[in-house]
Amino acid sequence: MVVDATVDALYATFDRLTSLSPGMFSRVGDTGTRLVFTGLPMDTLNVVAVGRDSRLSEVDAFAVEMAALGAPWSIVTRTEPDADLLDLAARHGRTSSSTLPLLVWDAELLPTLPADVPPGATVRRIAGGDGAVYAEAMAQGFGMPRGIADAFATPEILDAPGSAAFVLEVAGEAVATGYNMLVGDQVGMYNGSVPPAHRGRGYYRALVAARLRHAVAASARHAFTQNTPMSRPLYESFGFQLAEEWTYLTAAS
Repeated sequence: MVVDATVDALYATFDRLTSLSPGMFSRVGDTGTRLVFTGLPMDTLNVVAVGRDSRLSEVDAFAVEMAALGAPWSIVTRTEPDADLLDLAARHGRTSSSTLPLLVWDAELLPTLPADVPPGATVRRIAGGDGAVYAEAMAQGFGMPRGIADAFATPEILDAPGSAAFVLEVAGEAVATGYNMLVGDQVGMYNGSVPPAHRGRGYYRALVAARLRHAVAASARHAFTQNTPMSRPLYESFGFQLAEEWTYLTAAS
């Protein structure tokens, strides 16, 4: 199934990213449960991911391990959690629930992408030496601490095989960001952001289209992303389709 292949590719990007960053790691258990740890202070960046065949005992063991690491964390499942999983999550203090869509795109839609870029704007690929430019724009776009953005803007990540980070610039200022990671014929699209002062001007739309064209030129047949309600309509306007709705169980705020 394409969706299963996409999910495998998504986790492969997590494995690669954590392997490139000191202190981060990921692993998979015997029944398919995954632990992805970045150590960053966001519960969606430290996850115990429940597989289709995961045993609750394995999920529980991974949850105990994750809790001991001290960072905010979540339990994530590709389907609506059943009563047993909700009970397990509650025992670990994960009583709040939210969802994120997994959207997928087929390269057959490439000819339908817009080719225009807003006047005065240019798309530039970012190498490791320019990571500070990328990180600062991403921090402003997400409203996150600069330290979190810096963790995804190291030379090890930006210059890794299959990685491609981009900014869209206007008058020398980075006003949109995005990061692609290619795994086989699938590309994961991450870190898309626009600082609030620059939204509503078509910058992100132009950058997403440019990133898709770059990915297809690099042999991608499918693209995938998980995003917020703010950016989801844009991706769907390019032909991205909902594949799954993932549930994140987190600590109550």
